[in-house]
Amino acid sequence: MTSGWRLLTVAARVAESGYRLTIDRLWVLHAPHHAGGAVMSMQNLQALQGSGVLVDTCMRQLLFGVGARPVIRPENAAALEIFSGVPAYRLLLEIVTGLRSAICGETNVYGQFRRAWQTALNSLPGGITQPLSPIVGSLFSDARHIRQQHLQGVGGNSYGSLARRLLAPARGARVLFVGTGELARSILPFFHTNETGAWNHRPATPLTVAHWFSTAQADVAARWAQHIIFTTPADAEHDSGWQNRLRHAAVRSVLHLGQRRSEALPWTGVDAAFDLDDILSAAEARANIASLQLVRARAACTELADARFRATPPDTRRVLEDALPLLISARA
Repeated sequence: MTSGWRLLTVAARVAESGYRLTIDRLWVLHAPHHAGGAVMSMQNLQALQGSGVLVDTCMRQLLFGVGARPVIRPENAAALEIFSGVPAYRLLLEIVTGLRSAICGETNVYGQFRRAWQTALNSLPGGITQPLSPIVGSLFSDARHIRQQHLQGVGGNSYGSLARRLLAPARGARVLFVGTGELARSILPFFHTNETGAWNHRPATPLTVAHWFSTAQADVAARWAQHIIFTTPADAEHDSGWQNRLRHAAVRSVLHLGQRRSEALPWTGVDAAFDLDDILSAAEARANIASLQLVRARAACTELADARFRATPPDTRRVLEDALPLLISARA
């Protein structure tokens, strides 16, 4: 029995030192979209993607990995925040829990991260993903813990719930989604009592909606809709085209999640027009009620990151949970 427990202790120390070594080599390149709009081009993103896991959302571009960090082009340096070690893990944890989102505490980003990790597992070499696996496993475990302990109820401030409150469509009203990406798919379930349609500027995997309009049917979609939700980034040519279509349509409300108030177009002929700032204002009003929860959640992110990767973890069993079955059989 004594020799068995000695094996357990030695194995735990080896695992701790390996975990520590991996986290010391963790790096994150973070480009928030609010950083003067200076985000990386698709060409540069694709060049970097082979060196780590890419998460590209409407809020940020983010790449993380372990080992040698990729070389940063001078034109991208101003847009990037660079983190390493425990601060890098803490940043990832705050993002995955929604604490770095414009709608604080929202849950969409958790799913985006999981899909990005799955894409990495399917497309990147094992030399990149294998060292990251224990870190990503800890990240998702810690994110679930923080949500359960500190963010219950805060996740109701999702884009979908807030969009529904702003537009307030009557049951059965016709709601058109312009754009078919992750954001549209996350919002769609909140309009299950409505007749929904979708249009995209290029061929895409159809959403599960009652009416799917082809790329050539933009005018038909505009005449059909009573409420429109744009989940696409602001684009002068694209948005101007829709502005012209809606001049003589019977659309009651428009919500453009890619536009800020300072750049919003006038939607002539539309009864009510909203943009991302209206969503953020609604979220801020609701978040004031949950401000203490958010403060505690941010503190928990710091505490969990420090506790997981300090030299002597306070709870070896939790840090080594993946290794325990092997260690127990060794003890036996």
